[in-house]
This record gives sequence, structure tokens and C-alpha cells, in this order.
Amino acid sequence: MGLTITNHEVASVYGINFEAKYDYSSAFRYLVYAEIAIAGMTLFTLVWACLAVRRRGLVFALFFFDLLTTLTAISAFSAAMSDGYIGKYGNTHAGWLPICGYVHNYCNRVTLSLALAFASFLLLFILTVLTASAARHF
Repeated sequence: MGLTITNHEVASVYGINFEAKYDYSSAFRYLVYAEIAIAGMTLFTLVWACLAVRRRGLVFALFFFDLLTTLTAISAFSAAMSDGYIGKYGNTHAGWLPICGYVHNYCNRVTLSLALAFASFLLLFILTVLTASAARHF
């Protein structure tokens, strides 16, 4: 999240300066807000997991929150990935040119941020599967 928020680069193309920032893209803003929500939901489910150990009925709710967190992570990653793809390769049908040739550092940081977002999705998915498995035993 911090990597995405601090990502900023200014480039000059034919004497015209333009700026690349995460908040110029609604998909990248969604990724940041979703990651903030995921961090909050993860802390909430950590507390909930401590309560679920004592009460059996709370395990399904824990699974449900883990599932919502996982779905939020993959939707935010997918939205940001689509913007990242257009930034890197452009869209000739729409007339959108790739920008990564001008703002290398920005694109490299976006790539790293997206890789970390996907890794967090994979970890959340594994957590959801483990929670579902635990819910079956209660």
C-alpha cells in the first residue's frame, strides 16, 4: 500500500511535462482503499478468531469475513492490473498510448505493487481455505 501511495514520477515528452501518480487512476485508488480495508478486516478477523476458539458458532462468521476479504483483494488487484496493462502496452483500438516508455520508475513500482497485491490475495485465499476446513470440523 505504501509503495503505491508514494509512487510518483514527472516526465517530459516533447517539452511538455506530465505527471504519473497513483491517484490519477480510479483503479489504483480502489487498490489502495481496498488494501486499507483488507488490513482493517484482517485485524478484525484476528480478534474474531480468538473469540471463535471459545465459541463454536463463530467459525462460520470467521469464514465469511475471510471470504469477503479474499474477494475484495482479487477485485482490487484485477482492476489495478487492467490499468497497469494499459499503461504498459496501451490500447491501439482506443488510441491510448503506452506510458511506461516515459515513466520507467513509476511502471516498475506499479509492477512491484501489483505483484505484492497478488501475493496477498494468494495468502488470503489459503487462509480462507484453511478457515473453511476448520469450519467443517465444528
